[in-house]
Amino acid sequence: MSDTRTREVVGAIALYKSPDELLGGIDNARELGFTRFDVVSPYPIHGIDDVLGRRPSKLGYVALAAGLIGVALAKTTQWWMSAVDFPLNVGGKPLFSWPAFIPVTFEIMVLSAAVATVVAMLAVLNRLPQYSSGLLASKFMRGLTCDKFGLVVDAGDPKFDPNTVHTTLGGANVLGVDLLYRERPRMSSVVLAPRFLVLLLVVAVVSVGTARFLWKYAGEIPPMDFMKRQEKLNPQLTCAVFPDGLGMRPPVQGTVARGFLPYPFKVDTALGSAALTAAAEQAGANLVNPIPFTTENIERGRREFDIFCRPCHGPRAEGDGTISAAFPRPPSLHSAKVRGWPDGRIYHVITVGQNAMPSYSAQISRDDRWRIIQYVRALQRSRNAPERDLR
Repeated sequence: MSDTRTREVVGAIALYKSPDELLGGIDNARELGFTRFDVVSPYPIHGIDDVLGRRPSKLGYVALAAGLIGVALAKTTQWWMSAVDFPLNVGGKPLFSWPAFIPVTFEIMVLSAAVATVVAMLAVLNRLPQYSSGLLASKFMRGLTCDKFGLVVDAGDPKFDPNTVHTTLGGANVLGVDLLYRERPRMSSVVLAPRFLVLLLVVAVVSVGTARFLWKYAGEIPPMDFMKRQEKLNPQLTCAVFPDGLGMRPPVQGTVARGFLPYPFKVDTALGSAALTAAAEQAGANLVNPIPFTTENIERGRREFDIFCRPCHGPRAEGDGTISAAFPRPPSLHSAKVRGWPDGRIYHVITVGQNAMPSYSAQISRDDRWRIIQYVRALQRSRNAPERDLR
């Protein structure tokens, strides 16, 4: 690959011994009519921005904008997760409890402002990296990084003339003047250079190996294992703290879990069949299906029926399920008795169980129980359709 290069004059640099002499060079350059110049110093010089007539940096605005965007994104994300996508009640606090979100919001704000400031400073305002900068190839570069000071005049200045710039910038306090060239390769081969490719390979191998090591072993090194080995009560394990030795605790007596109302028609089986029948009749008289009778709800009810009811009641609710041979055969849901039950009565059976059928309140949500009833009603209608449905 061709590596032919052309040299382009991008400016000139005058070298000075001290900051005071550099300030004199700045005044001289301004008197000569130069307007596009800058300084190079091995350390910051207080007040040099005012001498050069530089306006305040725009980095403050960048940091402000990035910080505000970070705050908006952090608040919006936390609101969406906590109040919309996965609402979780914690101690009765509001779902969008903004004081609890302040630490995360603050961290995101600082991170966003810091990253944006660094990127804007390096890549946008200073246009770094500039591998072809003429200053890097200057013979004065060693002194500029140690104890010398430079005044750089840009070649784009109207007063710049590469043929006379040595005389123009020269003087008694000037250690030397040098033209700055930028080498511009017509076809760069840096990316495909063997040394660069080897460097990329080494960086990739080291990064992957380090990440693998930290992922596998660092989590087991104290104190990084505090989450794994924290003091806690694991479910279904013993615990010496409580007198009964159980780690899982029952709800406090007299309390109701938020969002889960107790079923009012559940009675103790020890009260006898009369009490159970009375409770079932009360459920049938007082409970009404709140779910709209739609195609979507019936389809959802069919899926739930196939999961929980079909093994015993069969695909068409006729009591011919796959496990009916090993257990008492359940009654057909197409009988006149069941068809005459109100929806609340069937809901009661699903919730508390009946005879050999256990309660399914823990497996099926309240709304899905009503949807299953809608699907059962559809099956009953299909087997006992009135004459008007056949016209």
